[in-house]
Amino acid sequence: MNADIVTALAGFGGAVVGAGASLAGSWLTLRKQSQDAREVRRYEIGRLAGEEALSVLLQLREYLETVTVPSGPIGPDPWEDHAKTLLTKAAVAIGRIPGEALPERIQKPYDLARAYRYAGPRHALRVRWMRLMVEDMINVLLEYLRQEGLPELSREVVQFQETYDRRKEAERRQYERLQREAFDDADPDFTPDDAPLEP
Repeated sequence: MNADIVTALAGFGGAVVGAGASLAGSWLTLRKQSQDAREVRRYEIGRLAGEEALSVLLQLREYLETVTVPSGPIGPDPWEDHAKTLLTKAAVAIGRIPGEALPERIQKPYDLARAYRYAGPRHALRVRWMRLMVEDMINVLLEYLRQEGLPELSREVVQFQETYDRRKEAERRQYERLQREAFDDADPDFTPDDAPLEP
């Protein structure tokens, strides 16, 4: 084989390898830049949603600190509707935060805040219950926005969860007891109108 042809083939092979390496390097660089841009976008989306949720929760905490509650018998009160509306707005903003860690950490105090009726038969107890759960969520969001590790569940969340579980179980047992009593009081000879006739 002619030396010129060998040289040309070697040069061509080197050019192909060099071009391939250059393309691979460019592809890896573009991929890394794309991943970095996606991470920046995710962070910005999370930061903006976190700030919005924090703002709503701060409004809710301020509202709960200034709300005047009736001292009479428990019943529907306007503070409940307004507080639930703000809680829902905060939940929508939190739902836009990428990832699972923050929503999972905030889920328990959020659920407990919505279950404020289990605090007891007084509006003041219910307002306090919701306010403490809101404060826990605020602390979690502040840590998230500072890009620090999420805090453990607060003592209040743990205590309220125990109270909620205990009262929910008592409610379930009472319901079952009432169901049994209603069944025991039923007429054993009663047959509904659409029951088939016995021969």
